[in-house]
Amino acid sequence: MFSLMLLAVLSFPGAAAAQEVAGQAGVIAVDAAGPAATLNPLLFGQNVLFAGQGFWNPKTGNWDPEAEALAKKLAPTIIRFPGGGVSDFYFWEDGLGYRTTEAVMGRSPSITLEGSPPWEMVNRARIKAPGSNTWSDPFTFMVLKNRLVGIMGLQGAYPAGSAVRLERRPGQPDWFSHTFGALEFMKSVRSLGAQAIITVNYGTGLTKEGGISPSASLSQKVKRAAAWVAFMNGSPGDNRALGADEEGNDWRTVGYWASRRASLGHPEPFRVLYWEVGNEVYSKDESGFVPADKYGRDFLAFAKEMKAVDPAIKLGAVGLTFPPRGRGDADARAEWNPTVLKLAGEQMDFFILHPYYPGGGQSKGFYKSGNWFTGVMAGTAQAMADLREIRSIMNAAVPGRQVGLALTEYGIWPIASQEARDYSNLARALYDADLLLGMIGEASNLGIILANAWNLHGSNQTAYIGYNWSTGKRSLRPQYYAQELLVKNIQPRILETKVTSPDFATVQVFNVLARAKISVLAALASLSQDKSRLTLFVINRSLTAAVKTTIRIQGFTPKARAAIRTLGGGSAGDHNEDAAPAVVPLEGALDYAAPEFPYTFKAHSLTVLEFQAKN
Repeated sequence: MFSLMLLAVLSFPGAAAAQEVAGQAGVIAVDAAGPAATLNPLLFGQNVLFAGQGFWNPKTGNWDPEAEALAKKLAPTIIRFPGGGVSDFYFWEDGLGYRTTEAVMGRSPSITLEGSPPWEMVNRARIKAPGSNTWSDPFTFMVLKNRLVGIMGLQGAYPAGSAVRLERRPGQPDWFSHTFGALEFMKSVRSLGAQAIITVNYGTGLTKEGGISPSASLSQKVKRAAAWVAFMNGSPGDNRALGADEEGNDWRTVGYWASRRASLGHPEPFRVLYWEVGNEVYSKDESGFVPADKYGRDFLAFAKEMKAVDPAIKLGAVGLTFPPRGRGDADARAEWNPTVLKLAGEQMDFFILHPYYPGGGQSKGFYKSGNWFTGVMAGTAQAMADLREIRSIMNAAVPGRQVGLALTEYGIWPIASQEARDYSNLARALYDADLLLGMIGEASNLGIILANAWNLHGSNQTAYIGYNWSTGKRSLRPQYYAQELLVKNIQPRILETKVTSPDFATVQVFNVLARAKISVLAALASLSQDKSRLTLFVINRSLTAAVKTTIRIQGFTPKARAAIRTLGGGSAGDHNEDAAPAVVPLEGALDYAAPEFPYTFKAHSLTVLEFQAKN
């Protein structure tokens, strides 16, 4: 209903303008008496990888207890799987595997399976007994139709009906493994009380020998996706045929896949609502990248067959975030967004964007510079401007139809670095929080239906919960604390919040364009349903200067004592990669809250002020 309003009234020129706000005052005006928007909880989503994420224990078939406790504190509401670019060379059926038809001993020369897997090019797998959560260590084999022969490295005894899953296919990274498949993913999601969003493989398919190929037929890719919908959402009694693809693979019936789910202990459908077709396939760095017109036409084929299985699903198409009218790497002239929207907009339910601001490559030393950090502080201003432009493109391309926006990845992307301290520092935490406040404030105007930060847990540099495989230790990175502060304190009624603030300027930092006027302060207020609790979130984007601010609250009289929670540090580059974390929330209080009162917000900080109603 209401936008996050940033009304800058003072400006200062120059690339170092973030340092020029000392002594300048700000005003934050909160209207608790007027109409309020409703918080969309699906904006607090996360991404997980199907392998290498470190939170799932294949020996117990469950969360690592410490990881689960930390994830529950973050309380993600919707979780994306199987994870970014790997989605376009991930084959979901590999996460089901095949059952054995007879008992297997550690020294058995062969294993007989219930079907004939396309594993001619695969030589490593794991096995798990019925009713057990424990996967074996990998063993090697050769495949001969429905038999695995030449078994080496298998230990223990396994009864008939044991599950066998391959480790990886040629062309997939060494860290690929399938002990965390679709069923384990849903178990992890449900343990957090979250929803799921699934990205189907658009980029590649399989040859008859089981090799990965971007040249596989569209029909194979589409039917694989439809079979996944059938597995997750179908009924065992549904005899509708999915048909055969051009390679000759018979994808059987909806009921076949639903029956497999039921036989694995899940008779009721999972009813996964949100699905995506591919990931960033406008980019040459993505498996199977294509021109915009081909993707638009192919999306229609996916939509037809996936929605034939379950008409209730919501299906998203890949959009290009920056520039809003840019071309994909395979396009000579056609702009990606208008082309895809005009071809497929009538059949898509949402448009997928990944706002990484800034994102770009240079020498990694640049990511320690003032210009880089100023660009990060300006990132949300650029992101929101681009989202508004993309919404106008969508409205023009698909008139009369409200296609939602889904921000299924976001963060910063210092691509020339491999260091976590460049991806996961205080500046990144402030960007993520700033963007979330912007999305919450403009969700209704822009039609933002969900968002997923990149990413929840792992050894990669971007993970909110960092994991060290060598030591088994976890670290909570600054962006974890930022989202935790928002999740724990946000209230369901979003209030009109106006900000008058000094400005700062930025030079162009990759996809963050040069701007002369960016508000130093960003703010958003929320109110509980019973109007007894009001929370105010404020970000000071200045790299160096505190901002003395007058806070005015209309329609809510606070008690004098208010809780203060602040996330900050000595510099925007502070991180938690060392033994002693440098960025942790600090708690305090003030005793002079009133309908109008002063407060000074520290440089490069996120502050949460929590007020209780006086009467």
